Amino acid sequence: AAIRSCWMPPPENEAQAGMQMSVKSSFKRDGGLIGQPRLTYVTPGSSEQTRKVYLGAINTSLENCAPLSLTKGLGGAIAGRPIMIRFVDNRTLKPDIPPPQP
Repeated sequence: AAIRSCWMPPPENEAQAGMQMSVKSSFKRDGGLIGQPRLTYVTPGSSEQTRKVYLGAINTSLENCAPLSLTKGLGGAIAGRPIMIRFVDNRTLKPDIPPPQP
């Protein structure tokens, strides 16, 4: 829930409807990130540019969220273990409206 509350998808003009990405990451005992998240899944057919934009948004969201507020027990249990996190852009995006014809 803490990570979900930090998720800020890219602006609509750079977004792709229904875009999904998954990353694998690890956290320290104190809730800080260990290294950069590794991309494990991306919506098929998405462009390289769209992937870069979303991965940037994911990295920024995780950096802004860290360190996570963890209890001592949970911090010890997850420290160094890979965690898969799925990000979904389920916003209803406005369709591109062509400029008016003169």
